[in-house]
Amino acid sequence: MKAPRILRHILLTLALAAGGWVAGEAVAPLEAEAQLTSEALTNGTPPGRVRVFLDCQARNCDSTHFRTEIPWVNWVRDRTDADIHVIFTSTSVGGGGNRYTFDFLGLRGMAGRDDQLTYTSAGSDVRTELLDGLTQTFSLGLVRYAVEAGQGNAFELRTRQGMAMGPQDGSGPGADGADASPFVDPWNSWTFRFGLSGNMDIQERRSEQRINPTLSANRVTDDWKLDFSFWSNIRRQRIELPNGREIRNDTDSWRVGGLVVRSISDHVSVGFDTSARNAISQNQRNRMTLRPAVEWNYFPYAMANRRQLIAHYGVGVEYSDYYEATIFGAEQETLPTHRFAFQYRVREAWGNAGVGFESSQYLHDTGLYSFGLSGEISYRISRGLDLSLSGDASRVNDQIHVAASNFSDEDILLGRVNLPTGYRYQASVGFGYRWGSSLTNVVNNRFPGSVR
Repeated sequence: MKAPRILRHILLTLALAAGGWVAGEAVAPLEAEAQLTSEALTNGTPPGRVRVFLDCQARNCDSTHFRTEIPWVNWVRDRTDADIHVIFTSTSVGGGGNRYTFDFLGLRGMAGRDDQLTYTSAGSDVRTELLDGLTQTFSLGLVRYAVEAGQGNAFELRTRQGMAMGPQDGSGPGADGADASPFVDPWNSWTFRFGLSGNMDIQERRSEQRINPTLSANRVTDDWKLDFSFWSNIRRQRIELPNGREIRNDTDSWRVGGLVVRSISDHVSVGFDTSARNAISQNQRNRMTLRPAVEWNYFPYAMANRRQLIAHYGVGVEYSDYYEATIFGAEQETLPTHRFAFQYRVREAWGNAGVGFESSQYLHDTGLYSFGLSGEISYRISRGLDLSLSGDASRVNDQIHVAASNFSDEDILLGRVNLPTGYRYQASVGFGYRWGSSLTNVVNNRFPGSVR
């Protein structure tokens, strides 16, 4: 994680001119380019805590942890009360880790003072290590605004043992050129993961046991993205009806996937994805696909966690081996297909929004196709009032896998078959209104939900 140069100036200024405390990693000083000034300090006016609104849009966003570990700001519930709006997002990276981005947006008296910091976790990090790293990064980003708010005298700069504070001349253990020896990765950016989980639920008249083995291998660099995975679900279910009849619902499901992507530029990628699986509900003993594809993103991929405008096209083949003969009389078949998808996603201070369109078609018979449109929006209408809308609609005319035989009521109720349909619709709407105290500084962990 590297802080911007202006942040490094702030930390140096604090070390030379102010006392107090801040948790975070210090950096070696740079040659002066500008003088940091704080009107509150200059004018002698009493310092005030900066007011922060945290907009969680990432995994592992533990707002309770942040509020507990960063007590030197005021946490507010509504954006309109804040001096800083922090949008917290994440995206997957190589090694099984994630890159977390803190976008600091200045509001009111701090309008125009925007900043961004990132933190990259390793796939092997435990939750404590992850939260400590995120908290340190978050704290460093807030220091600048705390100083501007007049809290400079409340901080003290400390360095970790072995970090130099001397000039950056390219030498010494703490300088940017400190260790010029190249890092050799014996795994060549490959990471692997094996997982095995299981659960059981046993009652007098019904029981269920599941085992889920998983295996994955991936390699992510600036130029390549390779991802291979295996998943399986072994389920044994027994249900005893009131008349004494026993129903068994034993299924063995599995899926294998592979993805290879080559970066062409900041906006274009090419690659192919392949998969193999069984799907009892779709009458497929084996289904294998291979689809080369090309993708274009209007925005640079580096901005993908905040905004995307993507067009994706792929063409390939699909092989199916059916449990039963289909309504077209096929027991197995290999067919050419193609697919087009469009997606726009944006995360802004006012909320989130997205719209997507996708369509697929069998090329041997263009009358076999499906297409759908989806959209969602979460919008902050006014102080405390949020509106959420989502929906999708699909036209379905490509269910070539449907078995010719009749379905039993038992198969339908247990979800062992998908019923034929010509469309799918789904929609949801919701709103929330919050009022009362704006401050959320106090954390009380008594009577947690896990024990109630």
